[in-house]
Parts: sequence; C-alpha cells; structure tokens
Amino acid sequence: MENDYIQNMQRMENECRLYIQKADDEFEKYGKHTKEEGRYLQEAARLQTEMAELSDGELRKYHERRAREIGKRIEAVVQAVSPETYQKMIAERSRREAKNADRRDDRPASNLNRPAPGKGDRAVSEEMIQSWFKESPKHSFDDVSGMHALKEELRGSIADAKLMKIRKALKMSTVHSYFFIGPPGCGKTFIIEAFAHELMGKNFKYISLDGSNILSRYVGDAEKIITRLFEEAEENAPCIVFIDEIDGVCRNRSMPDLPVWASSMTTAFLTSYNRINASDKEIIFIGATNYPNKVDDAMLDRVQLIRVDMPDEDALAAAYERKLAGVVRLEPGFTSQEMAKSSVNYNYRDVDRLVEKVKALILKDILEKCPTEEAAVEALTDGTYQLTRALFKTAQDAYTPTPKDAILREIDEWQARYKKNQEAEG
Repeated sequence: MENDYIQNMQRMENECRLYIQKADDEFEKYGKHTKEEGRYLQEAARLQTEMAELSDGELRKYHERRAREIGKRIEAVVQAVSPETYQKMIAERSRREAKNADRRDDRPASNLNRPAPGKGDRAVSEEMIQSWFKESPKHSFDDVSGMHALKEELRGSIADAKLMKIRKALKMSTVHSYFFIGPPGCGKTFIIEAFAHELMGKNFKYISLDGSNILSRYVGDAEKIITRLFEEAEENAPCIVFIDEIDGVCRNRSMPDLPVWASSMTTAFLTSYNRINASDKEIIFIGATNYPNKVDDAMLDRVQLIRVDMPDEDALAAAYERKLAGVVRLEPGFTSQEMAKSSVNYNYRDVDRLVEKVKALILKDILEKCPTEEAAVEALTDGTYQLTRALFKTAQDAYTPTPKDAILREIDEWQARYKKNQEAEG
C-alpha cells in the first residue's frame, strides 16, 4: 500500500510539473497572460490540493504552500484577462478574512499567544538548517588515490552540470543520484567530498549530514527534518545533497519487526526524494552506507549504485606517503610501496591508526638518540633521523587491523541477491 501511495504521489507531482510547464510555455508563446495559461495553473493547483489532502505533517504543509503559490499566479492571470472577475475575487477574499478575524477574536485568551504554525518549530530551527550547509572540502580528485574509473564517471556528472540548458531542452533528468556502498574506512566519504569540492567550483552549494542528524527522540520530527532538507535543496539549487549512514533514515520496510515510525520515516523520505526528482532543479543527490541490505529497495531502484571496495596496493602506498610526507624520511631501500604490500586488507582507518603508532615509536626513539627536543626536531627536518623498516614492522606487529570479513561477505551476498532480482525483473 505504501508503494502505491508513493507511486501515486509521484504521478501527481509529474502531472503538476507538466501543467506548470505548459502554463509557462503559453505565457512565453504569447508574451501575455491567457485563459489557457490560467486553466493549466488551475489543474496544477488542484493536484497540489489533492496531494495535501493525501499527506500529513510537514508534507501536507509543503503541498498547501505550493498550492498557495500557484494560486497567486492564477490571480495574476485573472487580473490580466478579466479585471472585473479579479475585483470580485478580492472582495470575496476580504469578506472571508473579516469573518475569520471575528472567529479569532472569540477564541480564549490562552490561545492568542500561541506561535503561528511553523514558527519556533523545535524540529527544524534556522541554526540546524545552517549547519547543513558546508564549506568546500579541502581535497579534490587529485588527492584521491586510485578509483580512476569512478573519478572519470563523476567527472562526467560535472561536465553535465555545465549543460543544464540543453538537458532541460531535451527534457533530460537534471537530478543525478548516486548511492555509495562499501565497508567502513574504504574512502566513500573522502571521494564524495572531493566530488563536492569540484562541483562547488561550478557554483554548487553543498548540503551534508549524517542519518543520525535526522533521527529525533520526538515522534514525527524526523519527517519534518526530511521535508525541510529537500525543500532547502530545491531552493538552493544548483546543490549537492549528501546523506551519510542513509540506512538510518530510509530503512528497508521488508525488515521484520520494523517500528511503525521507521516505516513512516522511509515513506516521507521517498516522497520528498520523488519531489526533487520530478523538479527541473539542478540537484545531485548522494547517499552512502556500509549496510545496503538495511536500505529500502524503493530507494535503491531510484539511484545509481556505486561499490567502493577496499583500497588496493597503490592506494595504500599513496595513503602512507600522504601521512608521512613532511614528517619523516624513509631509510634507503624502504618505500611506501613496501608498507602497502605488508598491509593487505587494511582500510584507510587502519593506515591512520598504524601511522599514529609509528609516530609514537619515532617519538620515543628519537628522544633517546637526541640530547634535546630541538635537536630531535632538527634531525627530523634535515633527514638525519629516518624511519627504518624495523621500526615500522615493530609498530605493525603491535597493531591489529579491524575485522572486515563479515561485512565484506554481507555486502557481497546482498549485491549478488540484488543483481539477481534486477535481472529477474528486467
């Protein structure tokens, strides 16, 4: 039933967008307002009203707001096409407002001080919204080791971002949606941030938050946050929206014993996503998770899946070089490639932790060899002190990489099932 609801809402969103486009085309064709433009807008307003009646909470408020916006356009058309009818509309509205004002005056005094709807909403404060918008990440694609095919694919999205006018003329989708899956620490977030850095150079804004930022201890607040999040994306297009740990807010509704609130949150998420997908705004949506089996299939069907695997030897070598560059030189014959070869099944977090252990050993060793702290710093700077193969091995022998077999097996099994299901449906 929920899938039927989502599909019905998406159908009405698409129809509404089509009527608005027809109204825009009508105005551009004649250079003035016409009755036909008004009829198209009336159909669009009707659809928004129907969607409001089928929704609740923040989604209902959104569709009601959209209906009012379209209503203002209809008034402008009526004023131009039939001034007499427009004057009657204004007079009727004044009578309704006066009547409503009389009713408000009859309310108990305790009700008069309540904030207007939407004001002071604990779920979505302006401070929270501002926290979603991020500065440009410091690193770019040049700083990403390996992932050559993926970088080329994402560069294609950047090239598409320069061609929005012709894409709109061809009625092509302006929303690129990517879903990154892979084990923890494999570089998903790093390359997504590099992608954002590249796009922000093309005047894109960057919205980023974790699934945990959306979850709330108050029932219903998560849906409000989701609705406002996608509204902000539309209002600030061109825009990138990145949600990490998306499995927390778009949970698989086929999971046993899933709470009603979690299912409701997934429905709200899919409905809001459908809205930006049906719009003509320049939005790039990106989700990431370590657990794709926990994400609803309806979401996975709407995005391009990207598997980010464990870093290969060259990527690990580059990671070691970045971490140790400007810190310490390696002894002759000892290379970052050799470090990488000894680091099979390491992820980037393992590299970070191991390098910290190496630095701790360097600190102890160099202070024993140098008479003063200043002399130790000088030995590091001029290369007199060098990292030896033996010291690196000592640190590595004392380090236990995080276990990954279980999650890799889980992702592999999920991907095989998902591919089989896709082939069966296709």
